[in-house]
Amino acid sequence: MKAWLLALLLALSVAAGCSTGGAVVSQSLPSGLLQAARGGDGDSWKDTEGREYRLGLVNTPELNECYGRTASDERKSLVRNGFRADVYTHDSYGRGVSVVVLADGTNLNVYLARHGFANDRYLAEFRHENPTLATQLDAAFAAARREHAGLWAACR
Repeated sequence: MKAWLLALLLALSVAAGCSTGGAVVSQSLPSGLLQAARGGDGDSWKDTEGREYRLGLVNTPELNECYGRTASDERKSLVRNGFRADVYTHDSYGRGVSVVVLADGTNLNVYLARHGFANDRYLAEFRHENPTLATQLDAAFAAARREHAGLWAACR
């Protein structure tokens, strides 16, 4: 029985490593996860179905601003393995304003705030839209500022 199981595992391992002949294979994501399309910036992007998302209550610098490219690259890296979006409203551009959770369960909004990839430009104005998220972000922004994380050090 053990030899049979070992042979099966070996066969599966070899099959997983087979070439696709140069064809582009889309990433297989666990059920329920969305896949990000190419493009976007640090706080807004589309999924592969064309739906556009905007992270709620956080702001990342524009690509041409201090730390903008870094924030965008970090967001793209983090959503690469899929994400879930809890859309709680829509903005004036029709984007789904969301709390985004990564495949590993990390809250992306809070992560970007805590590690200095985002600032609190919109927190006071829109906190009424999601008070629970606002409370989590209060602590994350305070810690990032205190520790001079990311843009809080780079963009003085």
